[in-house]
Amino acid sequence: MRSSALLLVLWSSWVVARDPFQPLTEGLCQAQVATPQGWRLQGILGKPTHFVAWLVSPQGKSHRLSAHSAFPVVPWQVAQVSAHELVLHAPHSCPPQQITWVIKGGFYEMDDTVAGPAAERAPAGQ
Repeated sequence: MRSSALLLVLWSSWVVARDPFQPLTEGLCQAQVATPQGWRLQGILGKPTHFVAWLVSPQGKSHRLSAHSAFPVVPWQVAQVSAHELVLHAPHSCPPQQITWVIKGGFYEMDDTVAGPAAERAPAGQ
């Protein structure tokens, strides 16, 4: 009994333990990852070396995200932030899943304030 216990101790010290701070090397795969619903991209600020995206959650809370940061909905992560788009990806999904949100319009373009109920009013004097 003592020799088997000694052999077990010697063998366990010979086996290299896995580093808990490194990602698993095995190909873990999630078949389908749910897409985050109700999120709105409010805008993107910054310069070409560092852009920051501003999002609003379905609960109305603001979130500031930059490239390679964790998205509040697991397992989604920010893959890229550019001047006009935010790209999310799910790292362990099979097949790879990606979401791209794009800012509409040009750099100096503003919302059209004329469109909507005010534009349907009859001109004054009629």
